[in-house]
Parts: sequence; structure tokens; C-alpha cells
Amino acid sequence: MCSTIARSEAKVMKYFLLIALMIIPVLSLAQSRTPLIQSVDVQIPIAPTPVTIAGVKYLCYELHITNFRNFDIALTRLEILDADNKSSLGDFQDSALNSKLGRPGLPDLQDKRIITPGSRAVAFLWLAIDGPNIPSRLQHKIEFDLNQSTGRQHGVIEDLMCDVSKKNPVVLNPPLKGGPWAALYDPQMEHGHRTSIYTINGHARIPARFAIDWIQLNKDATHAQGDDSKISNWYGYGADVLAVADAVVAEAMDDIPEDAMVSSEKRVPLENASGNYIALDLGNGHYAFYEHLKHGSIQVKRGDKVKTGQVIAQLGNSGSSSAGPHLHFHVSDGNSELGAEGIPYVFVNFEVIGAYETIDGFATGEPWKPALNGGKRSMELPAPNTVVMFSEE
Repeated sequence: MCSTIARSEAKVMKYFLLIALMIIPVLSLAQSRTPLIQSVDVQIPIAPTPVTIAGVKYLCYELHITNFRNFDIALTRLEILDADNKSSLGDFQDSALNSKLGRPGLPDLQDKRIITPGSRAVAFLWLAIDGPNIPSRLQHKIEFDLNQSTGRQHGVIEDLMCDVSKKNPVVLNPPLKGGPWAALYDPQMEHGHRTSIYTINGHARIPARFAIDWIQLNKDATHAQGDDSKISNWYGYGADVLAVADAVVAEAMDDIPEDAMVSSEKRVPLENASGNYIALDLGNGHYAFYEHLKHGSIQVKRGDKVKTGQVIAQLGNSGSSSAGPHLHFHVSDGNSELGAEGIPYVFVNFEVIGAYETIDGFATGEPWKPALNGGKRSMELPAPNTVVMFSEE
């Protein structure tokens, strides 16, 4: 009898021990939950797109980083990795990080890494790729500090992924002939082509992401003969502008007179910013834009078919062209000067003969320097502030 009772008690003890062993992992799991940290919202509106510039492949895109919290968030580090092999494509901290950031609506901030409640920072990325292979995916690691009233807390986002676009750049012939021509642009310049965001019809876009301003120079590196405040004295004023491909004219506007003098104080309505312009439908949803054309010079109309190299207008100074006569040229994914996204393109051929050290060098009248690695180029874009020659034909 006693042995029977003992066996029953042993069974009960084993039962309770089994239940206890089942409960312990659940309790342990409940106690080891990973803390959740609300941080920033990160969006990548346009997939990174490869383009060759001066023989180097680049990925060009933006990170939109928004603070929805009720306290400041300070970005401390941004690293971009090849998601497949984990090699680093860029690692930005301190001043290097600050130089990559723009603050829409708050352009004069000294420290752009501090994102105040309800505001946004945009990281404008222009990543050089070493080697022949373009990554298929990118991984982003973003570190930040949450500046709460109770103290500072560090946070990390490590698994932000995006695919790299497999589209090839649009291949074009030159929009001008002869030269020398200065290809003026600066990927990081505040208020420049690359960092100017336009919100048209409910969407924020960068139409001039790959835009170049073309200014003709004389052999002595000057851009005008005599008084350069007169647009008629500029060497490029009135130069023939050429169709970059066989295309259909999507739009041609020639309704804005030009001032005789260059004026940095010029202010025009947004709808007139492009001045007299032509948009060519290149097919496949691609459009080439020629802006600031000479009033009265446009030789085509909407619906016309044009051939590569055909003269379609002359270089001018209409619209918001406050820096002097030049051709603004870019390619986008829609028939809208400001309401479409800028996409990459390359020229079939051109010749590099020199360069300015910075875009400010041109503005201050410094002479450009002969290129150390000059010569003929094909299927690429010129580097920023390069001086090139196009074919005379």
C-alpha cells in the first residue's frame, strides 16, 4: 500500500516538474524582449542609378530622413554597404556627414545633422564604385542620438535595404558643337541642380539631378568679350543648339523676352524659370530639356520630328538665368520641366581639355587648368566643371 502511494506521489512530482520546465522558457522569453526604440522614418524615393562620370561608375540617389518625435534627433553616422558582400561603399561621420545633408526649408543651418521635431534631412549621395561590378542591392546603417529630456539614447538602423536600378543611362549625342564648353555643376552645392527639390502636384522631385549648365569659353578661358554684364558679349550667346537624338518635340515655348544685361537680382515666377525651352520626347518615357533659350530662336514646334544634330534653337539667357547666357540641359522621366525626376544619361563622345578646380573658379574668373588626363571620352558624362570640346560637325 505504501509503495503504491509513493509511486503515485512520484508521478505527481514528475508532472509538476514537467509543467515547471515548460513554464520557465516562456518566462525567460518574456523577460528578454528586445527594447523598441522609435527613431526616424527613412525613405528612398528613387532607386540608386548607375552612371559613368569621367571613367568612374557612380550611384546617385537620396535618403529622406524625417523626425516624427517631439524631441531632437542627431544623426551621427551613415554607412552604405554592398548588401551581398558587406563591403563599404561610403562611411560618413562628423563634418563628412554634415556635408552630405540638405535641410529642405532650413537651408542656412550650420549643423544639418540635428533633425528637429517634424522636420526632414535629405542625404544626397554620389557614391563612386571601385571595380567593374555594380552592387545589386545596398544596405544602409544609420546611427543617431535621441536627445530626450530624460537623457541621450543611442540608436541604430542596420537593415535598411534597397535594390540598385538595372536601367542603363540614356545614350545621347552632344547638344552643342565646337567649344571650348564648360560643363558647370556641383553635386553637393546648396541650391544647385542636384539639391533643388520641387514639390509639384503633390510630389517632391529633383528634375535636374543630372543637369549640366553649358557655357562657352574663348581660347584664353574668358567667357565674354569686354563687358560681361551685356549678354550679347558672351561667346556662347546665340550658339546653335542641337537635337541630341532622333526624337519628337514634346513641347516648345518661345514666349519670354530677354534682358540685355545679366542680373543676379532677377526674380521670375516658377512657371517661367526655364525660360524659353524645348522638350524632346526620346521614347521609353525619357525627355530631354533645353532651357534658357534665346527669344525668337526656336525653330521647332510641338509634334515635329527632329534628327540627331539638327539645329533646333540658339543658346540664350531667358527665364531664371541669372549667371549669364548658358544652356541648361537635363533628362527626366516625364514631360515636365520641374514635375519629373532627373535620370542619368551619357554622351556618345566628347574631348576633355581642362577643368576648373571648383565651380566658384569659373564664377570668380579664374582660368581653367589643362587636364592631366585629357583626351577623347565615350559613353560617359564629364566630371563637374570640366572643359570639353564637341565635334564641329
